[in-house]
Amino acid sequence: MTTTLSFFRLIRPGFPGKTRLARLLLQKYLEASPGFVTDRFGFRYEVPDLREPIAFHLAVDGVYEAETLDFVLRHLPLNGVFVDVGANIGAFTVPAAHRVGAKGRVLAAEASPEVFCYLLRNLQANHIDGVVCTNCAVCATPGSVSFYPAPNQHFGMGSMGRQFDAKPLQVAGKTLDQILEEATIGRVDVLKVDVEGFEVSVFQGARTLLRRKDAPLIVFEFCDWAEARVPQGGPGDAQRLLLEEGFSIWRLSDFVRRATRLREPLRIGYDMLVASRP
Repeated sequence: MTTTLSFFRLIRPGFPGKTRLARLLLQKYLEASPGFVTDRFGFRYEVPDLREPIAFHLAVDGVYEAETLDFVLRHLPLNGVFVDVGANIGAFTVPAAHRVGAKGRVLAAEASPEVFCYLLRNLQANHIDGVVCTNCAVCATPGSVSFYPAPNQHFGMGSMGRQFDAKPLQVAGKTLDQILEEATIGRVDVLKVDVEGFEVSVFQGARTLLRRKDAPLIVFEFCDWAEARVPQGGPGDAQRLLLEEGFSIWRLSDFVRRATRLREPLRIGYDMLVASRP
């Protein structure tokens, strides 16, 4: 099995047909869940289910969302500050904490109580200390929040939106400004947000951070069907809020190539986006 995984890691992430072939040839390995995977840096992760995309791509590519992680690490300085909202099992938190070093700061927020336990174990397994971890939903206003857990095969999709016929859990809700104040974190270099469509709620509760003169570089997910679930909201709302706060927005791939920024918010499809304020 190690040989087969090594073969797939020689093929670049996203290569046509790679994912389908890997799922076919690694079927028995992927069904042996829960399990452990090691990424391209040598960090080891315990995962609830090897079939889920985060675990699967860590196994066959050595990285989850390679372009996004490369972007985060490229813009995080030594001794810098990284905030990971929707940290899940730590696929971004762990390498980012290694990147900023012992004098840097990392804050990881994860709403799912079950997945949060994996995050803590993965930090411990990789001998990473000092990460501020909070088990809460990061939202617009503090208080109790309904959270819909995802089955293990989709453990990366827990959300405040109804899904999977799941019964909601009541979890603590905090604003990002509140969390940063409690952690005595002011300046943030890079903020990553991936909360299954509720990115606008995170930004609504982060006005103080967004209005700092040294506002962070933000990388966040846009997914039309996920954002459509936000009450009294709709696709593109997170982008509109950031534009109103003076940020410019690019597709991640365009930002990397220094191409043209978006003229108006995306409302259809899926993309990773970057927001920056001069």
